[in-house]
Amino acid sequence: MYPLVLAAAAIALYFTVAALQRPRPAKMLAGGLWAVYSVYEYHVANGTLCDANCNIRVDLVFFFPVLGYAAYLALQKEPRTGALAILYVICFGTVALLAQAFGYTAAAVIAGMGALIAAVYGIKARTSGNRA
Repeated sequence: MYPLVLAAAAIALYFTVAALQRPRPAKMLAGGLWAVYSVYEYHVANGTLCDANCNIRVDLVFFFPVLGYAAYLALQKEPRTGALAILYVICFGTVALLAQAFGYTAAAVIAGMGALIAAVYGIKARTSGNRA
């Protein structure tokens, strides 16, 4: 399991360095998502979140498409604004749902507002014709 941690950390480092060289929202989001995933995977690998018999990883059915989509958008020269807004809505919405489930109401409200702002931004970019 630790090779997945190292691979995710390397990908996060790549996108973070790319975002520092040329700041783009897609690169920053991809770097952040891969960094969070590497921390999550570390806790799964050392047994904090999953015991030794955790060989069926249904969580990856959600994580890998989101991480792949984020990496795909970050690697494009000019990702579509609407596609990036959708990814932000998915990420902020997931954080809001998890924060509410664990009882962090203030964090859930903040993440929910972030999802709403990203949705409005995506709709505004789509209707104004700014699809670059």
